[in-house]
Amino acid sequence: MTSKFLAPMLAIIPACICQSPSHPQGMVIPKPAAFACNLKAFTTQERAQYRKLSDRLMPAVLSEREKNDGYALELNTRSISVVEVAQWIELERKCCPFFSFQLDLRGEDGALWLSLTGREGVKQFIEVDFTGLRDKLPHRDTTR
Repeated sequence: MTSKFLAPMLAIIPACICQSPSHPQGMVIPKPAAFACNLKAFTTQERAQYRKLSDRLMPAVLSEREKNDGYALELNTRSISVVEVAQWIELERKCCPFFSFQLDLRGEDGALWLSLTGREGVKQFIEVDFTGLRDKLPHRDTTR
């Protein structure tokens, strides 16, 4: 008798999932992360490490290249190592999951480039929030 009632219910469940209004296949698409740093994502030790690495990273920026969706930053490898940049990225991802990162280490000239990019609005977030880069990025009117 149980199978008599259970079989029709099991047939309904896939139909309900497939007709979900959130996505045609019934999958729920997660909302994008807000443009806000969540410093509560860090332990006390991680926060101290993040500050230490940020204090080394920002002055190591030699030049920048503006991209459609963010910036590429050339870093002085005498001021900060590739490993330290990777550690900074790992921590930055915890508090700001809306960023996409790319490290580019060039062969013969040894140039190190860090790209910070993301969806619409990330570029403007970088211009406002990364105070250590303000004098190195193109000057924009951010008061609007």
